[in-house]
This record gives sequence, structure tokens and C-alpha cells, in this order.
Amino acid sequence: QQFDKLVRETEIRRDNADYLSANLGKIPGITPVRLPANSRAVWHLYPYGYDAAQFNGLSREKFIKAVSAEGIPCGGIYHEQYFDGLLDEAIASRGYKRLWSVDRLRAYRDSFHELKGNKQVCETTVAMTQNMLLGPGTDMDNIIEAIRKVQAHSAALAKATG
Repeated sequence: QQFDKLVRETEIRRDNADYLSANLGKIPGITPVRLPANSRAVWHLYPYGYDAAQFNGLSREKFIKAVSAEGIPCGGIYHEQYFDGLLDEAIASRGYKRLWSVDRLRAYRDSFHELKGNKQVCETTVAMTQNMLLGPGTDMDNIIEAIRKVQAHSAALAKATG
């Protein structure tokens, strides 16, 4: 039963994500995720790029707050995980040290600074959780309308404190 539910809900999320991508992509400053050719996302999150310049300089944090105030919960969920200590812990483990030399492990750790564009993606991505994609089409229209409304009022929102 749970597998059948998963299949049904995945199809609903895909259909709604396709609809959102087609329509949110028409709003300047919102860039839906581009999927690789011949791929099919399951959409555990619905992330999109946010360009503050297209919203009168409205910071991503204020954008998230304003969209959430419109009843559309969202957030900036990604961060540069290669600096949070998890990979350092793995590199320092006995298993890694048995497999690779100290120099190779140091070079691997230093290579994290060369992940071009990762910081920018982390700082400009906004996402909604997968349950947001399980609603009816009217919910998707409400998401689109909320983001349009925030853009229409973005100049005033950018100037507001708090």
C-alpha cells in the first residue's frame, strides 16, 4: 500500500513541479531548477533560484519572509556542507587514513575551495518542501500569485526594516 501511495504522490509532485516551473520561470528573478536531459525528479524539495536584483534588491531572507507571510512556507535550505565539519571528520577517520596518504587527503580537503558557483547557489536558492507539491492546482496558482505579489511590492519590502 505504501509503495502505491509513493507512486501516486510522486506523479502529483511531478505534475505540480512541471506546472510551477513553467509559470514561475515567467517571473523575472525566479529561475526553476534545470533538470538533466532524460531525468525524472521525485521532488523531495522544490528549489528555485532567486535573483534579488530582479526584486529591487530585496534580500533573499526578506523574500522568504514575505512569501511565507503570504501563506507559502519556503526557506533557504542549502549551505556549503563541505565546511560544516562532516567531511573533515571523514577525512580524519582511520578508514580514510588507511586508504590514502596524508598528502592526498590534504589535497582533497583543499580542493573544496575550488567548487566554483557552489557558494552562490547556496546563497540564492529558495525551496519549498515536497508536501507543498501535493496540493491541487489551485494551490500551485496560489504559490505563483504569492511570488508575483512579493515582486510587485518588492521595492517597498526592500526598504522596510525587519
